[in-house]
Amino acid sequence: MSFFKQFTDASFLKKAMYTVLSVMVVLNVMILPPHPHFGAEKIPGFWAVFGVVVAVLLARLAKGAAHTFLGKDLDFYDKKNEK
Repeated sequence: MSFFKQFTDASFLKKAMYTVLSVMVVLNVMILPPHPHFGAEKIPGFWAVFGVVVAVLLARLAKGAAHTFLGKDLDFYDKKNEK
């Protein structure tokens, strides 16, 4: 079971994600789109970096929304019972 535990370690996952991103950038440098639809597509690795940036922004937005809308005070239920 300890063999599989190493795959859930945060440092391993971070290294794995950076490796995947690096491979995507290298592939994007070697395989350029034949007809880019807009200027940014001409930049090697654009879609790989774009995907990571958007994923991080969405995660932070979701975390912020969850804390804002779903977060309750620690004594929220105690206050409710006192009324």
